[in-house]
Amino acid sequence: MAFIGVDGARFQPCMDSFLGAAKGVIECLGEELSYADLWGLSGMAFRTQVHRTLAPAGLFPRQWDSTYGRVMQRLGYACIAGLRDSFYTQDDISYLRTGWMGNIERHLDMGLPAIAYGLHGPAFGIVSGFDDESENFRVSTRFDGAKDGPVHIHDLGLTDPPCVFVLIPEGPLHGYDRKQAVREALGEALAHHLGQEKDDAGKPAALPPDLATGMNAFEAWGVALHDRQVQPHWGAALTAAYYLEARTHGADFLRTTANRLYPEFAPRLQKAAKLFDTQAAELKSLAALFPVKDPVALQDAARIASSVEHLKKIAAAHEEAMTVLAETK
Repeated sequence: MAFIGVDGARFQPCMDSFLGAAKGVIECLGEELSYADLWGLSGMAFRTQVHRTLAPAGLFPRQWDSTYGRVMQRLGYACIAGLRDSFYTQDDISYLRTGWMGNIERHLDMGLPAIAYGLHGPAFGIVSGFDDESENFRVSTRFDGAKDGPVHIHDLGLTDPPCVFVLIPEGPLHGYDRKQAVREALGEALAHHLGQEKDDAGKPAALPPDLATGMNAFEAWGVALHDRQVQPHWGAALTAAYYLEARTHGADFLRTTANRLYPEFAPRLQKAAKLFDTQAAELKSLAALFPVKDPVALQDAARIASSVEHLKKIAAAHEEAMTVLAETK
């Protein structure tokens, strides 16, 4: 056997690369999942987290193996996931990659593609095929059309900083309850907003000093812009665009899926949705202030002042929205 693959597993456009990969995998398995449900059920629509320099990595949640495992379960799929972000020797990472090679190949033979990090860059993508002669993975990422080449097993993940992460959906989750999934997504988002997240041991999760979450994230975001501490410069545009997509689909989710499953909370869900609309409108204006290809915009005092005002309105609307959603628990 030289090549084994799963046709149709393609990364779907999304500002959150994990969600784009998840949508592609789930559609390959035969289910259409709206972007509203993807952002809403994952809980990503309602979270706020930034790096203090607006670096793209600050948008990723922590504890990927458990966090993204729960996300897949709320989307209705059982999965296996593993993360390693420290290695003792080069052989250590090589053994890990070889182990995942066998696991991925075995699941591909069952018609199950994998989600992995670091395929054509520091983002998530899909492994949809494997050639055991060349030991190359066929992949689909946000760079489809620009980078379409295979990824060798020894290039899976990143080495600087070290990180190997793989998640493999194993099929529909037995006894899946979408109503409960909505409740869990909102509950996790509220814990994140209030700084009450727990680690895998059930203890308060320690927040790295370079990250800010909840209402503190809006303050850190404004400070990064005000002090011209954005690195890379396009982090300003990326962060605004990411949360514009998140809040837009979050509002849609609250009006549709959440409202249908929890009609008793309809007035509160509708109110929260309007507050997410308010955030989206302000985020659209904020994103326009800092075009990706215009680093000089970050030195414009008038734009910086305007961005801080937009962030104040976004923060106020978000705090009110999360207070409203807390009443639906």
